[in-house]
Amino acid sequence: MEKQEGVINALDEQFYIYSFELKNPQVEKYFNLEEEEIKYFNGWQNEGLFSYLNQRMEEFRNQFFLDFDFQIVNQNIEDGKLNVYFQTTSKNTDPLREFLNQSIRDYYSMRELHITRMFGSYILLQRENGKLRAVRATPIPIQYCPLMVKLLKEVGGEYADTLLETLKTEDEHLQTEMMCNLINEIVIKGGYFDTNRPLNSCEANVLFGASETISSAFKSNLIDAAVIVSNNLGTIITTNDLNTQGAVKRMTGLFYTSPSEKLVNTAVASGIIPVFPYTATIDQVVGVKEAIKRGYQRIAVSVAAGDNYLLKELKELETEGVVLYKFGLCSTGINKETALIMKENADVVWSCASKYVKEMIEPSSIVQVGIKIPVHVMTEKGWEIVKNHLSYMNFEDTNLKTSCGEEKPVIFNEKGKMKTLTKKEIHNCVDCPHPCV
Repeated sequence: MEKQEGVINALDEQFYIYSFELKNPQVEKYFNLEEEEIKYFNGWQNEGLFSYLNQRMEEFRNQFFLDFDFQIVNQNIEDGKLNVYFQTTSKNTDPLREFLNQSIRDYYSMRELHITRMFGSYILLQRENGKLRAVRATPIPIQYCPLMVKLLKEVGGEYADTLLETLKTEDEHLQTEMMCNLINEIVIKGGYFDTNRPLNSCEANVLFGASETISSAFKSNLIDAAVIVSNNLGTIITTNDLNTQGAVKRMTGLFYTSPSEKLVNTAVASGIIPVFPYTATIDQVVGVKEAIKRGYQRIAVSVAAGDNYLLKELKELETEGVVLYKFGLCSTGINKETALIMKENADVVWSCASKYVKEMIEPSSIVQVGIKIPVHVMTEKGWEIVKNHLSYMNFEDTNLKTSCGEEKPVIFNEKGKMKTLTKKEIHNCVDCPHPCV
């Protein structure tokens, strides 16, 4: 059974149950916290929800004049679900379902929580007293990443310089403190979680990025939908190059987010389909199923970090008439089992600073794009979508022969021009992420 946001089922002619799967960030997957902290963060968004809903349901009663027709019988939370038992003689319960869904979304928006990632560090953002800020960060596992240094220096100013300096030390407390400062002063204040932000953009942030590759595929009519993730929206289906690029901006990994009615409305107006408009859940498998259900047949989909294990399940959705371009992202720190799944099921893999991508995936790729942070093309289908993106950079070697091993073609940018060498002609990189983890 697919995830649904708030459903009402009849128990008999007058008694009904409204069930809603509650949000839970499962912080223990990302952060090494004490048991009390885990309990606190996992339950924080739902604390006080009962009393808030009771207040809102009184508003509903007054709004629809249901003083004698609507009565709450019981409420409970069971197996992570909020259950509201009620009695009514009305046969149309849709207005109540919509009102409850909206009320819960409003509450989650007020008690906002996000988990993002930068430099391989997971960061927890929490809205307290009306202010969103980074409250926890994990130790930074790598000392250097050329892409992150480039992006940070473009927008980070002194906060970026300070963070980069701390990477030269072994002071994990200082590193995480500076990471939180950077998120607070640059990412949040820069509007990355601003629910007033536009969702259409033609800005390309990196040459060989996933959203850039997907945007090029839209321009060439190679795909008709993409299932990606966006702050305050969760899993979304984008339908053109502009809303694909605009929905992600410079995001470097999103693993949990909170909903925003305002941004949902912006998304819909921009041609974006929020798969979970009330919860902003991140579930790429459900996202692809929803895209297929809506009639889309050529779909790009991305998964990140530990969720790359879903690539196997995604591949099983490729039935006759449905083509999926499967992207494996944010691979720093993945385990061996996940790397194997990526190797066997992804079409394109971004190496990041993963030792297992370097050891297990790179030897099986048929084309490599970039040298500092290689993008590994794993299948001919992957090469189709990557080659299309390269064509927008005046790459003309369309008949290039794919190969594994030392004869593998490596395509890279040299002084604004695309160049191709074989793997054996490439010297060891002196400006790559390190250490690989």
